[in-house]
Amino acid sequence: MRIGGFELPEPLPKLRRPHVIASLTPWIDAGHVGTSTLGRLERHFDAGALGTLMAPGKFFDFTRYRPTVYYEDGQRRFMIPNADLRYGIGPAEHDFILLHMLEPHMFAEEYIDSIVKILEHFQVERFCRVGGVYDAVPHTRPLPVIGTLNDGPLTGIAGVETWRRRGYQGPTSILNMVGEKARELGIESMTLMVRLPHYLQLERDYAGRTRLIGALCSIYDFPSELGISRR
Repeated sequence: MRIGGFELPEPLPKLRRPHVIASLTPWIDAGHVGTSTLGRLERHFDAGALGTLMAPGKFFDFTRYRPTVYYEDGQRRFMIPNADLRYGIGPAEHDFILLHMLEPHMFAEEYIDSIVKILEHFQVERFCRVGGVYDAVPHTRPLPVIGTLNDGPLTGIAGVETWRRRGYQGPTSILNMVGEKARELGIESMTLMVRLPHYLQLERDYAGRTRLIGALCSIYDFPSELGISRR
């Protein structure tokens, strides 16, 4: 089944009041905390494949996002960068769509519209983007997770802080438009961003991932052991 630029193999799963949890590479994925958080959730949910872009080369420059070659059972295979959709069955009234977004290089408006059509088709109730940014924070204290809901502060959630200073102004990602369009459709738009120490830039920041997953556990009542740092 085609939904915008995505190809979803049928039959499609019947999801209960789904929420999307999305990461964005490379714009707000410092320490790979967004992508590794989704990977941790995928293992927890034993997530199933939902779909990918039919023609990722329409949106991505493969001299910037390099395909990779690997061997499986002695056979040489290629992995082409793509926007990947997976799904997991939640423990309560919500199921989850896990979306790995890549920053587009071309046809960004069509890419955004395709994601929004996915939200509409599955009647998604919330679009939650997770990630990490470098900031002037110490590694000797719990890393702060800043949360927003519909462009306002997210309050009352253990492990999540509200803005401590004036909101950011400056260059941003075109994929912020997904949240804008979601709100226009009556879909909640949430962000969870962990602040990482700018003087300690790790390839994979597991402390940041642990803090981010801890915030999701507070919101969705996931088991607390999910936040334990594991590779």
